[in-house]
Amino acid sequence: MNDSPINQAPEQFDLGDIRLRRPRPADAEAIFEYGSDPEVARFADWPVQASIEPILELIEERKARWECGNEFYWVITEGGSDRALGGVSCKLKGDGAEIGYLLNRNHWGKGYATKSAMAVVQWLKSNPTITRIWATCDTENLASIRVLEKLGLHRERILKNHAVRPAIGTEKRDAYLYEAEF
Repeated sequence: MNDSPINQAPEQFDLGDIRLRRPRPADAEAIFEYGSDPEVARFADWPVQASIEPILELIEERKARWECGNEFYWVITEGGSDRALGGVSCKLKGDGAEIGYLLNRNHWGKGYATKSAMAVVQWLKSNPTITRIWATCDTENLASIRVLEKLGLHRERILKNHAVRPAIGTEKRDAYLYEAEF
């Protein structure tokens, strides 16, 4: 049963120099490229990807989550290219949504993470059933902190021992909780 307040999400967002669209199996190679990069995976709550098969499975899982209305995930593509260079997601929980994003290291510093996540935040805010938007990030992830602040989210508190970052180690690490104001 779907307890999500959102029944439909945009299939894509056209944002000028970048576009967000639903992922497809043909994206697996590009996703593997950045998912297997230790620098991209450093602060992630998943391990560095060692093969393409789990990515193909994840694409199918995300399709099912989309159809259920529990999670929406878009790949980020650039300009005239349709190649995935990152992703942005929102997981719905009751009347709220958690956002997340990642980007191929070759595209860091271009503002793509901010622009992509901003489109999703604005879409979520336009839905009257959403009353809370949040994100978490490792306390040492300075780039993600900057993105969250550019999105207008505010640091609410530190979440002690929040998550394991497999690319760093096996111990749970602290994270910041950021929330949007309505």
